[in-house]
Amino acid sequence: MVEARLPGAPGAFAPSLMAMAGPTGAAAVDGDNLSDADTCATCHPDVAEQWSASAHSFASFNNPVYRANVQLIRDGLGKAQSQHCGGCHDASLEIDGLMLGDIPAEDLRAHSGVTCRLCHGIDQVTSDGNGSYVLSRERLGSPDLDDPASIARHRQQVTVKPLGAELCVGCHRGFISPDMDLPVHLNGIDEPTFWRSSAYTGSGAGRVDAVAAKTCIDCHMAPEAASGDEYAAHGGQVASHRFVGGHTWMAAMRHDETQRAAVAARLEGAASIDVAAAYVTCAATPGDGDRCAAAARGPFLPADGAPVTPGSRLELDVVLRNLMVGHRFPGGVNDVQDTWIEVEIHDARGRRLAASGLAHAADVDDEEAHVLRSYVADQDGHILEAHELIGFRGAIANHTLAARDAATTRYAFDVPADLPAAALPLRVDARLRHRSRSLRLQRDACAAIDTPSGAAFRAGTRAARDADLDPCAPQPITEIAATAVWLGTGADDAAARAAAAGVTRAPTWQRLYEDGMGLLGVISERLDEPRVVLEAALAAAQAGADGAVARASVLAQLAAVAGRQGRTDDALALIARARELLPGDGPAVLDYVAADALARVWRWDEAARYAEAAATKAPLNTAAWIALARAHGSLHDDRAALDAARRGLAISPRDPDLLRSQATALRALDPALADQALAAYDRFRAPDGLAALRIACARRSARCAREREHGHTHVLTAPR
Repeated sequence: MVEARLPGAPGAFAPSLMAMAGPTGAAAVDGDNLSDADTCATCHPDVAEQWSASAHSFASFNNPVYRANVQLIRDGLGKAQSQHCGGCHDASLEIDGLMLGDIPAEDLRAHSGVTCRLCHGIDQVTSDGNGSYVLSRERLGSPDLDDPASIARHRQQVTVKPLGAELCVGCHRGFISPDMDLPVHLNGIDEPTFWRSSAYTGSGAGRVDAVAAKTCIDCHMAPEAASGDEYAAHGGQVASHRFVGGHTWMAAMRHDETQRAAVAARLEGAASIDVAAAYVTCAATPGDGDRCAAAARGPFLPADGAPVTPGSRLELDVVLRNLMVGHRFPGGVNDVQDTWIEVEIHDARGRRLAASGLAHAADVDDEEAHVLRSYVADQDGHILEAHELIGFRGAIANHTLAARDAATTRYAFDVPADLPAAALPLRVDARLRHRSRSLRLQRDACAAIDTPSGAAFRAGTRAARDADLDPCAPQPITEIAATAVWLGTGADDAAARAAAAGVTRAPTWQRLYEDGMGLLGVISERLDEPRVVLEAALAAAQAGADGAVARASVLAQLAAVAGRQGRTDDALALIARARELLPGDGPAVLDYVAADALARVWRWDEAARYAEAAATKAPLNTAAWIALARAHGSLHDDRAALDAARRGLAISPRDPDLLRSQATALRALDPALADQALAAYDRFRAPDGLAALRIACARRSARCAREREHGHTHVLTAPR
């Protein structure tokens, strides 16, 4: 007997997947009961105070940004479709049916957000997302503090330990789909897939990368000091209910410096930035913009001390790496994230010669900056800037960083032909800076607060929550990471002075390794650059004291380059060298890279064996199950392909590659089930017109044409 694993379908609260279970009647939980945090605060004052500062606490119509966005859906698709949002943001309104009508601005249920009684009342969660949890109808009782048995029953009722981090999955995976009467399926937020597929669960398959295991709770609910009045405290600490992430703007709206500082502290150092490599060519030819014919010099690896020749063009690899975030960084809704790179070049006299991204810090939209966000287009190819869900038709690009991954962005600078020797060395400063949301989204939220409806909800928040959220307040800017390198004559002396002043940088092998890793996506455009950079990294690792793991790390990435270039036997030889340096059979990345290299040349027997090993070592990695299902399917082993697809779909229910593999396998095993499986694939696969949409977007917008390419270059411009 065979079975299809199909995505969950919305129920009573469609298009949200939220559900309720248990007895109905007068004693069942309702929106008023769900909104009651004050009763919880009598025994949990510290937790309640932390929660009251969190984004969970202001997730509903008391959040002017959310309110402006959900209103777009209510106006454009109808109130019933706004239940898509309500399952996660507005459970108190949802269970009382208020999302189907006008929302009363003064009602506490519209200002409660994600409450104590919601999270602690959930009995079950599935991996689907869009609110895929089952809320118990049983009310959470208050214990008798003089009765140990009563306390024990309360603890048993409210515990979320059996769910663990899975409690977060139901709402931190979100998507739009035909369930909303929209013509496409697009993921909007998907922290679970990227966390599960990361080194933090032991299921990373992208690199040799051993880190301590971390869950959502470990990172976002780290222990915080508690008072003697807090009944949930253990050893003077309680799991923080601030749910610290990247919401500096939310704290600024509320003028909450304590919460803003906590968020900023979490952001600082979460990612790194480096200027890792330099390339020198002749300058662009005046008039036609083409490069002159002189051969390129370099790469200079690392960039420090690269020559500066007047009249030349200098190109720099600026490398970011997600060091500490267990999912994509920035996370959340990628299309309105606002983390960006700033690069400045100064001469030895302190004169700024060129820059990129500086204008982005001001209250203007800077289309020249490189921003870590996704670009989503409407049906005509226009980039949407304010999370206008109902217009989403296709993702053009996504420049956020997966856990422990790296990305390289190239910056070009035309050295002035009249640059004097006294201007050297040049100093290159690179910074990674963060703002919670795009300025366009802020302008929309700010405008909405001045409407009669916005004013009414603002007053309702004051009355219900004793809080006043001002979306027009300037967003804080947090510097996540910064670095500097010096180029040209005198660079070594300048760098030595900086080192004496305490400036440090990563070992050379690591800097080049991360640059090579970041260049993997540009193999089709700049075929051999990643190999050259990684071979330099390997040489530096072999000469250094970082040991076998460093060399194996570089070898794994070199194997990935070889596989993508079609040099399959070279890839396998590099993997074999890496295995010799590591204990046992090595991590999943070695098997995954081997499987990928073999699949690219249709050596399916061998690919299947390596893919099986990768999936066994990294059982939460969606990509590993995709590779295994595809290999078995190509070998016409339909039962094995179905098993792999089903196991992958258990953790990522709407992955189109897995849905397709399942449907293909079932066509041979059970045609009746195949029809259902194929229908699921058709419902959740990538839009047919995505390629045409990207072309249209590129024609309409120079920014879109640049950002859709992995290997694009930003030109540093002289100050006005």
